[in-house]
Amino acid sequence: MSVQESLRLMAFALALAFLAESMVEYIFGQAVDHIPALGKLRWALMYVALGAGVGLAFFYQVDLLALIQDEPSTAVGFAMSGLVIGRGANFVHDFISRYIKPDFQVFELPDIDEQRVG
Repeated sequence: MSVQESLRLMAFALALAFLAESMVEYIFGQAVDHIPALGKLRWALMYVALGAGVGLAFFYQVDLLALIQDEPSTAVGFAMSGLVIGRGANFVHDFISRYIKPDFQVFELPDIDEQRVG
């Protein structure tokens, strides 16, 4: 997979995570907040978001693990990516910055010691 394709997939995963988190909170969170009988079920929103993330990952075939190993996508990769997506955009950003390090450098900073005139 090329660097451009990898970056596109990472950006897409971030967008899916943001949308999944936002829509679950908007659709289900509002109901929990406004219907007193559902107030005890606020803890279940996390699992609804995880389910939405897994469903979106399978539907769009997002496999973040395939980026790490540069291997073909698998169902396990879709499921694990879905769990990451379901956790939300901040979690996806942390996952990408910690585990997926692109093989390129945009630019190099000059070495300060070489520029000093002594």
